Amino acid sequence: MHAVRGRDRAAVLAEALAARAAGSVALVGDERWSEELFAAQVAQAEQALADLAARDAETAARIGWAAFTSGSTGRPRVVLRTDESWRVGHGAVAGWLGLSAGEGLLVPVHPVSSMAVNAAAFCAATGTRLRVPGRARLRAEDLRGAAALHATPAQLLDVLDLLDDSADSTLRVLLIGGDRLPDGARERAAAHGLRLSHYYGSAEASFVAVDHDGTGLRPLPGVEVRVGHDDAPAGVDGEGAADEAVGPLEVRSAHLAALDDSRLSDGVARWSEDGFLRTGDRAAWDPASGVLRVLGRADDAILTGGATVHPADVEAELQAVTGADGRPVAAAVLVLGIEDRRLGQRVAAWVQPAPGVAADEALAALRAAAPRRLSPAARPRRWQTVETLERTSSGKVRRVRPDAEDRNVRSDGGEDGA
Repeated sequence: MHAVRGRDRAAVLAEALAARAAGSVALVGDERWSEELFAAQVAQAEQALADLAARDAETAARIGWAAFTSGSTGRPRVVLRTDESWRVGHGAVAGWLGLSAGEGLLVPVHPVSSMAVNAAAFCAATGTRLRVPGRARLRAEDLRGAAALHATPAQLLDVLDLLDDSADSTLRVLLIGGDRLPDGARERAAAHGLRLSHYYGSAEASFVAVDHDGTGLRPLPGVEVRVGHDDAPAGVDGEGAADEAVGPLEVRSAHLAALDDSRLSDGVARWSEDGFLRTGDRAAWDPASGVLRVLGRADDAILTGGATVHPADVEAELQAVTGADGRPVAAAVLVLGIEDRRLGQRVAAWVQPAPGVAADEALAALRAAAPRRLSPAARPRRWQTVETLERTSSGKVRRVRPDAEDRNVRSDGGEDGA
């Protein structure tokens, strides 16, 4: 397995493609991970490949990529992929973009994202020039030289803001995935003469459904979707119309990653016995119209900048942080998403210090530990301390946002940069 990471994003993707062309299983890490976390992720990938080989040697022999989920849980989960599982979608993407030979695709997504690695593989397979900016936020000069953009909704808003400020651009088509399309974004893009395709997918599922004109997401040819049982019937609270089935979304297609034994946050197996991927999202599906509406996470996950953060994982990592005496500095931690115009949601943490630990001491220890223990998307951007976190009758922390006006809440924890 060939693992690579670094600050030069274009060089990282080029090295990964070269490693794959030479026959190695390529893995792209995050230069912002600590050495400890990077080593753990590589070991996780190697173990996953060994486990797959023990179950299915033929599939294991065809694995070409060790990708990661959005890198947003406390420990990003590895996803093993064959070249074919990505290649099967490249024809559709080529049709959506409509690029001529040698034209450029701008990919500002961090290389650790499977979106970026898949886009790089697409460019290599189709002769499209891959353009990778050297920073997280796009600048006006990045909009020149490429005909198409493949990015997240947050990055789309950056592009639209730059265009609104009269930035010069050669872009003509936008491919956006990773989260819901912001209200008004399609209209803003059209006002600048840009054609926009919005798709739904994931690290495990790759491309599932696409909306080219604002009339709704429709599954790609060959993609099967179904919704499981849901306690909320169709038509309740505006979530589903009478002719829609509403429930947990499951997907089966040739685009899927290799099956594994992982589980969703509620303990349910991620893969069904008949080969469907349980996505962890809730959706409304109308077979008659063929329109799929993704309603959000079926669990309490936070969607931030196209990444999916599972609060329980972040809470567990933070609650494991110890002080000089070897004892945890927090008695309890609550992680929730708060609204953010650009990212959709921002990760926030409310901390109940351990007995005998000052609030400032607890926050300082947690902030110092976060970069070592958590991937960038999972690190809380806002920190607050509380005297006591409200609990359920069974002793679990109640997943409700503490009242900011309550004297129990200290709001001087501050906010970390995005």
